[in-house]
Amino acid sequence: MTIVSQNENPKASGILARTNWARNPGFIIHDLQRLIVRVVDDEMAAVGLTNAQLRVILHLNHREGVTQVGLGEEMGIKKASVGMLLERLAEKDLIIRRPDPGDRRANLIYLSERARNLLEPIYDAGTAVMNGLLAGISEAETDQLVDLLLRVKSNARKMSDGIPQGWEAG
Repeated sequence: MTIVSQNENPKASGILARTNWARNPGFIIHDLQRLIVRVVDDEMAAVGLTNAQLRVILHLNHREGVTQVGLGEEMGIKKASVGMLLERLAEKDLIIRRPDPGDRRANLIYLSERARNLLEPIYDAGTAVMNGLLAGISEAETDQLVDLLLRVKSNARKMSDGIPQGWEAG
């Protein structure tokens, strides 16, 4: 694992030495993610989905016909977790599994018509959530926030390249 030393980034020592954890970027990002999941879960309850199920549906809406293994890899979640999510979505008649013509052991995953009918309410709720989260933040600030978060994400990916499989959160 590659970790940037404090000499390469003098701000790192300030971040690590702080006793005011409310200003620690790592804790802020973690808390924000947890709070967003709670808000999204509350909003998606109206359509009968959890945040995790929502992510699968949105992913499949952009890329159908993927295998369970491929879906897990693309979403960064473990095979067993994907399997449980797909089972729940199948019970709700929101996905369709079709045999993979290239691999008889695998199925390709597609959205059902019922799931497609949920997309409009999902996007409406998502717009409301994002508008609420970004209230008081200008479009330019939002763009800057996204750019900064993408850089942090890129740095985290580079750092995690050396972590053995199974250690990633997901």
